[in-house]
Parts: sequence; C-alpha cells; structure tokens
Amino acid sequence: MFIAGFSKDLQEKFLNLAYTMVYADGRLDEREQQIFAGYSVEVDPSIDMSKVHAVDFATELATFDECTAVDKQKIFFELYAIALIDESYPDVEKILVELTKERFNISDDKVAQMGAALKNFIDAYKNLNKVVTE
Repeated sequence: MFIAGFSKDLQEKFLNLAYTMVYADGRLDEREQQIFAGYSVEVDPSIDMSKVHAVDFATELATFDECTAVDKQKIFFELYAIALIDESYPDVEKILVELTKERFNISDDKVAQMGAALKNFIDAYKNLNKVVTE
C-alpha cells in the first residue's frame, strides 16, 4: 500500500521484513499471504519475489534509520497490518511490532490510530465482500 515510493533497495529490505513478519508465528494465514502477494504489484518489477527471505529483524530495521518519520510510519503500518490482518496476534508478532515501534519512535497514540484505521479497513472489506457474495 505504501512502499511503491521507496527505492528498489529499500523495497527489497522491506519485503524481507514483511516475509519475516508473515512467518514469525510459524504459519501462513491466507490473509497474510494475500497482503504479501499484493506487494509484487507495488514494488519495482525487477525484484525477484522468490528471493525474499527471513532476516534478523532488528538488523534489517536499522537499514531504515535514515528514512523520514513519515516513511518509517509507512513501514510500521505495513508490518503492523501483516501482524493484525489474520486477527491473531501472538507474542512473537507483538515482539516484532514493539521492536519496530521503538526503533522508529512511533508513539502509542499513533499505533492506536493505525490500529483503528486498519480495523475500519478490514471491516469495510468484510462488508463489501458480504454485499457482493450474498
């Protein structure tokens, strides 16, 4: 949703973070898979999605230190959405979200705003799906 404007290098690093978040709990939820697959249309077309892999989360986050606060919020939101989209939020995902929140200096208020916006987005999608399929 928000990574199209990043350089190819940062997109690749983000994809590795996203992959790590998707598989953090040891299982692949269909909704997480959909979000991850959606990145393929958003990123530079020369990126080989088959080479995306799990990384040391803290080390990879550090590569975004020079980004603007807004760009860090975009990365945080994307990772937070992956963690919450399956409506399961295990401790391992909470740890990665907290690590990102602290590294990027995201306030509790901003996290709450993002969580509420994401819930509204998920609810809107569910309602639209219901309307279309009934």
